[in-house]
This record gives sequence, C-alpha cells and structure tokens, in this order.
Amino acid sequence: MRRFLSILITALAAASGANSQELQPPQIPDSLTATPERTAYLIEHFWDNMDFADTTMSTNAAFMEQNFAYYASLFPHTDMHKVLPGAASRLLERAQVLRDAYNLLAETADTYLYEPESPVANEEAYRYFLLAITGSGFIDPALRVRYRIQLEDINKNRPGTIATDFEIKTRNGDTVSLLGKCREAKGTLLIFYDPECHDCTVLVNELKQDMELTKAVESGHLNIIAVYPEGDEELFANGAKKIPDGWIDGISPEGQIIEEELYSIRSFPTIYLIDSDGTVLIRNAAPVTAVSEAKKLTL
Repeated sequence: MRRFLSILITALAAASGANSQELQPPQIPDSLTATPERTAYLIEHFWDNMDFADTTMSTNAAFMEQNFAYYASLFPHTDMHKVLPGAASRLLERAQVLRDAYNLLAETADTYLYEPESPVANEEAYRYFLLAITGSGFIDPALRVRYRIQLEDINKNRPGTIATDFEIKTRNGDTVSLLGKCREAKGTLLIFYDPECHDCTVLVNELKQDMELTKAVESGHLNIIAVYPEGDEELFANGAKKIPDGWIDGISPEGQIIEEELYSIRSFPTIYLIDSDGTVLIRNAAPVTAVSEAKKLTL
C-alpha cells in the first residue's frame, strides 16, 4: 500500500508538471508512518490546493474527474467511516463558491462512486457525500430531489442492518421467506436476476463452475437464492432450468420487491451477501467480491 501511495502521489506530481492547472498533491508528514494514517491524511488534505473560484479547474469536467478518480481510489485503504464524514463535508463546503463548481463536484462523485460500472464505485463512501449535499442549501433544488432519492436508495439494506424480509415463490410452487432460508445456512448469496438477462446467464454459468462454491452449497453451509423480482409469471416460467438445481430459484409474488421498493436493484444481476442472522454483509456487490466473501464465511 505504501507503494500505491507513492505511485499515486508521483502520478499527481507528474500531471502537475505537465499542466500548471493540475491539482498539486499534499505533502504527507514524515511523522505519519502507518499506511492507514498516511492514507487518511491524504484523503483529508487531497483538495487543499484546489481553488474552487478558479473556473479553469472547478468547472472543468476532465480535470475534476481525473483528480476525483485518484481521490476515490484511496477510500478502501483506510477507515473511511472515520475519515470521510468530515472530509466529504469539508470538501463540499469549500466548493460553495460557485454553484456550477458545486454541481459538477456532486455530479462527479455520483459518476465515480455510485455508477456500478465505475472502477472505484463505493456506495458507502458516496453516502457521506450525499449526507453533505442533501444537508446543504447550496445545491440546485431540482438536483436536491435526485440526491435525496439516491440517499434513500443507499440506506436500504445497508451492510450491518437486518435484510428486509420478503416472500419467494419457488419453481415447485412453495412459498418461503428470505430470512427463513438465511437461518438455514452460514451465509446466503441473494441474486436478483431477470430470466432474459445475458449478464445474469454469464454470472450463473461462472458460479456453476466454481467447485468451492458448489461444495459449500452441497454441504448446506451456503444458500444461493436467485430471485426474479418483477413478478412476470410467464417470463419466469420461460426461464426454467436456467438456475442450477442446488440453488433456490424463485419469483417475487406480484412483483412485491419492485412495487414496494424493498431493495436497491439498479441493474441485473444484483448481489447481496447475508449471514445466518439475516445481517447484510455486502450489498450491490461485484461478483468477485461477493463470491470471495461468501467462501470466507462458509468454507
């Protein structure tokens, strides 16, 4: 990680040399030797040399995106729950010089932290930005509504909370509850899918070929529950045999999950990892992350 920080600071410095308008990196005190402390300092002071009144930087989308990508890449390498509440709030306060600059910063945070395709996507980190944005009167009113909706979405079934229970109608016509099935195993991979979704088919095939995962399912240590949440019985029927026999394959009766907005499902497939107590461990997870954590929990 020390090498990662060195590379990041070198990259920022090189960019600064190439273009005087690029953001100058902060100097980390030599007294900070532990990687989490150094990373925390870098996050807290990353924007110290940013002049939000300078529109050549603050309203320049390319400049903001490049620097925000560097910035966001640091979050997983320290205790962001201690660092980000203050850091995100101070950053957004500093941007309250120009409304266009503030709006662009908020939009950039949205793009890099909330969009699933982003390589630095991090909903828990984005939540701290949303708390600062929605708690301020500076954002455009129309945009405030958008960010409030996002905050409500992120607050659903957050890691550390008990998963919202719901009924699942299985292929054989039985009705089971999510939390009831969770109690039967050490861990549950909950996958929201669509029978016609290509990415869902790819994911299912990849998981079927994972022998460790299959062993965990066969031993009863892991449940994999695939749920079609939209309630189209005909489409669900046409998707028979797409889910392995050892998994639970079901539909949300009358599309309850979607109708009542019980879960954040922004694309298919969407994956949650839940423990035997019903506690959400991971939400909206990348497949690699979800599978890796599921193995740690159950093998």
